[in-house]
This record gives sequence, structure tokens and C-alpha cells, in this order.
Amino acid sequence: MPVLSTTSELADRLLGERIVLLSRELDDDVAAETCARLLLLAAEDTHREVTLQIASPGGSPVAAMVVHDTVRTLGVDVATVAIGSLAGPVPFLVASGTAGKRFALPHAAFLPSADGQVRGAHPGDVRVRADHLARRRDEIEALTARYCGGPLPAEARERWLSADEAVACGLADRIRGVDS
Repeated sequence: MPVLSTTSELADRLLGERIVLLSRELDDDVAAETCARLLLLAAEDTHREVTLQIASPGGSPVAAMVVHDTVRTLGVDVATVAIGSLAGPVPFLVASGTAGKRFALPHAAFLPSADGQVRGAHPGDVRVRADHLARRRDEIEALTARYCGGPLPAEARERWLSADEAVACGLADRIRGVDS
């Protein structure tokens, strides 16, 4: 097998295996790129599952909702796999995958919070954005509770959860590759 020399070649090879890798902080551009890849794979074969590997350190709740809505409306099963440390609204994306196909690798860590960063030059802009982000946070928390079979325990927002703890509270269905 040839060595892949560029990120683009790697992404193309993964797409050929029906895998989309989300490995950067989630912003509008990353969400658009992720959704485009998911949509492409779903259009290429309407019967085969797509895998969304997630190793994002966090990001925008607005961008997370864009990816969520795409995952939930693709028309194909989406297996989600948590790898690395996931924070902010990103653990919500793991939970939004197809039930029974939401995985956490053994050393994945979750810090579930729907909070995003509020940035703006004008105080009115900050208030409007903060209100919008608060509504998105509430939506993410409600959907997370639905996917997980109930609200997350309060302590889940106060510390990093291990992969085992994420499974116990319903963020993932099981741990893949456990051999230790």
C-alpha cells in the first residue's frame, strides 16, 4: 500500500472506505466540509452505512447542530466513533449517531457541554449571539437526554468522563476494541 503524502489524499482514501474524520475544532467551515463528505457518501450508496470518526476538541454549538441535522437526515445509518478527547457540543455528535452504532474507543474522554464561545465587537451582538447559543445549548441538552434515555448526571458536566462512564450514562453504546 502506498504512503499517503497529503491530508487530501488521506481524506480521499478514507472516503473510499466510507469514513469521515472530524478531527479539528468544530466551526462553520469544518461543519460544512464534514456535511459535504457525509452527503456525498450517502448519495453514492443509499444502503451502506457511513462511519463518522470524531476526535474534535470542541467548538461551536451552531456548527454542531448543522452536523447533527445532516447525520439525522442522511437516510443511511451513521456509526459514530469517539476517539481522543471530545469537549463542548462534540460528544453530542457521538450520541446523535444511529442507535446501536455509537462507539467510544477505550481511551476516549468526554466533557459534554453545549456551551460555545461568545465573540462579538458590539455588546448587542454578544447578547444576540449568547441568546442564540443558549437556545442551541438547550436543544443539544434535550436531544442528548433523548438519545441517552434521560438527562446526563450533573457531575458529567464537572469533569471528564472515561469511555466506560460515557457508556454508563448513554453517550455511547459500547467500547470498541477492549482487550485489556
